[in-house]
Amino acid sequence: MPSTLELDAAAPSARLDEQRLHLIDVGPLFEIAGGELGKETRAAVIAKIRKACRETGFFYIHNTCISDDLIGATLEQMHRFFSLDDSDPAKRCALNALSAGGTGWGPMFEEPAYQPATVAHLESFDMSPPMSWIGDEDVAASLGIYPNLWPALPGFRAVAETYYLAARELSEALFEALAEAMGLTQGFFRNRATRNAPSTMRFLNYPGSAVPSDRSNVGIAAHTDFECFTLMYQTAPGLELTDINGKWWDAPANVGQFTVILGDMMERLTNGEFPATGHRVGITPWQRYSIILFNALDGDCEVVPLPGFASEERPPRYAATTQSRHIEEELKRAEEFRESERIS
Repeated sequence: MPSTLELDAAAPSARLDEQRLHLIDVGPLFEIAGGELGKETRAAVIAKIRKACRETGFFYIHNTCISDDLIGATLEQMHRFFSLDDSDPAKRCALNALSAGGTGWGPMFEEPAYQPATVAHLESFDMSPPMSWIGDEDVAASLGIYPNLWPALPGFRAVAETYYLAARELSEALFEALAEAMGLTQGFFRNRATRNAPSTMRFLNYPGSAVPSDRSNVGIAAHTDFECFTLMYQTAPGLELTDINGKWWDAPANVGQFTVILGDMMERLTNGEFPATGHRVGITPWQRYSIILFNALDGDCEVVPLPGFASEERPPRYAATTQSRHIEEELKRAEEFRESERIS
């Protein structure tokens, strides 16, 4: 099975060379289809995405539906929030310990330990999809979706929700493109990754630190994401990614608008042909912000290798699971690692 524990977390990284730097203009994904030229332009984007998934497992995109102004406004709100003292009531009212589902503010050093004996040097703010999409809180909880806790900062919620909706629009276009890259119908994910999916968003603050990065002190420990793919915006270098061979690369922060990495569900669906991207962040002397959207399948969606990727010659490598079960199992293990470190 795809596993965070299979990563060589201690291996060094190298500078990403141009051959692995798949930079893709995804503008054609938002154009109204019309004529052979439009089909050819879209097909060229799909071919680039397919090539990136098979050669590295990650790619960079630009010319999206998310404006630079919205990104700037979101970063401004993040800075307002993360600059507050931890004792500030405006921040404390959003403490994730007050949420049954862990939404809201996660203080420094509270991140789950994805690798044993690691301490993450970051603080977070986590959001579920809008509760209005589901309506009933009990139904939402059964889907792995919980009410959001908001800081008492005027404008923060409005900007965060606007960014979330724009990022989901971009992700829906990428879901269609990835389906085509997999040789499936464009709408394959439409009924499998709906508004009921636990597609959460995170604002991450990695404060600059003089603490040296080592096997135990990290920005965030090496792991793969639990969903289909992750949409990432980063303000400064520090992110490191694995390619399909498990080699670590430094991921530049000034290429395109966003980084897209594949997750565990994509690896399972393709029987390993589109492998999940391992990633980690070291401790850097500079501060960096990241905006992360995890694009999940619906929680009860059964995930097994698809027929086009499994056969007698290439038997299924992964047992059946669901999106919710996989998330629960991975987070439970990470929480146990963190608790064992506290006890020791």
